[in-house]
Parts: sequence; C-alpha cells; structure tokens
Amino acid sequence: MGGLKRWGEGMEGVCACDGRSGIIAYLPSICYHFNTRMPDSITLINHATVLIQLGGVNVLTDPIYSRTVSFMFPRMQKAGIPFNDLPPINYVLISHSDYDHLNMKTLRRLRRRGSSTLIVPKGIGSYGQRAGFPNVLELSPWEKFEEGGTRITCVPAKHVSKRKPGDPGSNSCAGFVVERSDRSVYFAGDTAYGEFFTEIGSRHTIDVALLPIGAYKPEKWFKNLHLHPVTALQAFQDLRAKDLVPFHWGTFWISDEPMEEPPQKLLSEAQRRGIQDKVHVLRNGESFNL
Repeated sequence: MGGLKRWGEGMEGVCACDGRSGIIAYLPSICYHFNTRMPDSITLINHATVLIQLGGVNVLTDPIYSRTVSFMFPRMQKAGIPFNDLPPINYVLISHSDYDHLNMKTLRRLRRRGSSTLIVPKGIGSYGQRAGFPNVLELSPWEKFEEGGTRITCVPAKHVSKRKPGDPGSNSCAGFVVERSDRSVYFAGDTAYGEFFTEIGSRHTIDVALLPIGAYKPEKWFKNLHLHPVTALQAFQDLRAKDLVPFHWGTFWISDEPMEEPPQKLLSEAQRRGIQDKVHVLRNGESFNL
C-alpha cells in the first residue's frame, strides 16, 4: 500500500520553503504551496494535526497553528502546510479539549475560511459553537455520522481532559474512524493503551492507523494518558491495521523525553517485531499515499 512523499511533490507550481527556520536542526521545515488535490493520502501537518484526503473529501484532525500551547509550551517545528495553503476542509475532527488539541484561535481561523462540519466527542460541542461553527456534531463512542459516501465513527479512547471546571473529563475523549471509497483511516487522538483497540479492529478494517507516540515522560504522569512507542505498536497490532503513521511528537516541547526519541524507539521496536515495513514516520509536511 502507498508510499511516502512530500506535500505537493510532483505538482505544478511547487514552492519549497528554504528551511532556514532556525527552530530545530534535526527536523528541517518542509512547506509546500497547495496547488491541487492530492490522491488518497495522509499528510502530517504538526503534532496531532493531520490532513486525511479520501475520495475528494478533506478531513482535518485536532488543528493547531499557534506558536505555543497555553503560552507555556513552545513550538519547536513549523507546520508542514502553511495555513493559507490548506485545501477546503469538509470535516474537522476534535478528539478532546486539551489545549494542544482544541485550539480556539485555529478553529476561528478555519471557520472564517469556509463552512466545515465540526465533529467532537459528546459534551464539548460548546467550544465549536463559540468558535462560530454553524454545524457542530457531538458523537458518543460507536456513534456514526454519514454523509455523501463518507462515514465517520466515534470510537473510545483512554484519556482525561478537563479544560475547565465542569468539563466531562474522560467521557469527552475519543478517536475517530473515517471511511470513504473503500478506504478506512483511524485517528486515535490522545490515548493510553486499552483493550478497546482490539474491539475497534474487530468492527473496522483499518487501512492506516494514526497513533500518538510522544509525551510519555515522566511515565508516572503519562502512562494512563498517552501511548508510549512500544504500546503504540501493540495497539497497531491489536487493530490489525495495514499501516501505521505516528503523530504527537516533535512539534511542541510538552514532556521530558528528547524530541527525537519517540520515532527512534518506535522504529527500533518495529524492527524487533519484524513489522518495520508497516511503520511510516513522517516529518511535518510529508505525505503517505494509500
């Protein structure tokens, strides 16, 4: 299945940034001006922001284009697609209300660009309404939304998110399975390891699993909130997915492990398990074609 390429590679009018961002040397910036629709593909933009393109439909996950998270955690790497080069977005998926996943400034910018449908876990739809989205859909685990040949299913996640007092906590954290044109992509959001991965794999045939691999140190803080590269690979195997694209690493400095460590550990463990050919580590701005 598929292959890796940079955003816009092979298109007319491609313009690469010169990479002189001065942000982080081991993660050079890759920015390309959007010119036309990509084939069925996954493009890592940054952190948990992924552009999923299936059958002419564009889905954007947990969009964040801000310079920091909560003014405390600095951006260490540019977004792989400049905001103004994003294609028209049909659906925006929000996995939970943590500040690095639900960024109000970015949501307001997206709302000004067009009339995307915002899909969120049950209980946090008010954030989308505050951002100005006229179409906000709240889903509970295993609840489905279908429109014009696209099916989006809300699935369980193991995480806790309380942005403010009164937020519903773990009940408002979720992942999503996006299905269209005989393709299926699973976006996990923020999650620790759980038995639900096996159930998701039994209910859906997953082509590409998008799994978080960073923010796991100190482990006593994060072990029940985030996947570790090793547990991400176990989740991938539980899902019985065909390919794995990791995210949630290398953009914001939000935990104690070295920024480059998560993909290194992931690839090392994948090789030990003999599944390295199924793991596709993307830098910001790179795409994996289905």
